[in-house]
Amino acid sequence: MELTPEAARNGYLALFDDRTREAHLAALIDARINEPSRWPTVAIVRKIARLFEVPAAELGAFFGLLCQPGARGGVWVDVIRSPDTAELVSVEALSRRQLVSLGMMRTMVAG
Repeated sequence: MELTPEAARNGYLALFDDRTREAHLAALIDARINEPSRWPTVAIVRKIARLFEVPAAELGAFFGLLCQPGARGGVWVDVIRSPDTAELVSVEALSRRQLVSLGMMRTMVAG
């Protein structure tokens, strides 16, 4: 089944609340203005998550930045810029919301 723009939009609206959607947009705008790659980094995700009071791990997952708890705080893996690092992340350790965010991003990129 092909993903239509309408189905992607409807899924996005159903899965993410207003504040999280606003944080997605803010992170993309920040990255477009301030990041040579024009894609959000961990620093941008942390900053925007604080400003919008959303979980950084969930926000990051939407951009392929996966965070897992570690001995010294969160360990971040960028599965977009470094796809070979995806195997370092235990999917079982991700929260349900991280999985939803990552899945939505992958669906939209593939669609």
